[in-house]
Amino acid sequence: LAGLSCLLTGFVIPVPIWVLFIAWASFFAAGGGRDGAARSLVMLLLGVASATATMLAITALGGSTWAVAGCVVFGAGILVFITRDGLLSFTPAGFFGFASVVGTLAATGTAITAPVNVSHPVVLVLGALVLGTAFGLASEWLGGLLTREPALAGADS
Repeated sequence: LAGLSCLLTGFVIPVPIWVLFIAWASFFAAGGGRDGAARSLVMLLLGVASATATMLAITALGGSTWAVAGCVVFGAGILVFITRDGLLSFTPAGFFGFASVVGTLAATGTAITAPVNVSHPVVLVLGALVLGTAFGLASEWLGGLLTREPALAGADS
């Protein structure tokens, strides 16, 4: 599946493979299964929202080191503050989503204020996070199939 994800992102869906792998790992770190997928994806997406708002605020404030520090404290603080039970219980995923946005902005050299289209870094990150979560679910399912004990012929079940 890792090779397939590389081919898919290289030829079909051009999202950052490293962001896909972050979401895939986050799925397992959140416990896997439907619950882990939901908890991970919700917090990943909230991390994207927090990073996007933080980067817009930094830009609006001129981008000084003080603006960066203050805005990041606020953006990260929100991710910690919203932590609750259930869907909002996997705080690390919020920071994975946040870092994915900032890293993709830096890697592409694109400003957060660039026109939003399918190649905007935030859109790319959103696609990669959803795709990575899907690969997490697929790999868990495939792993279960590959490790299942074969049924014995004629055995009573």
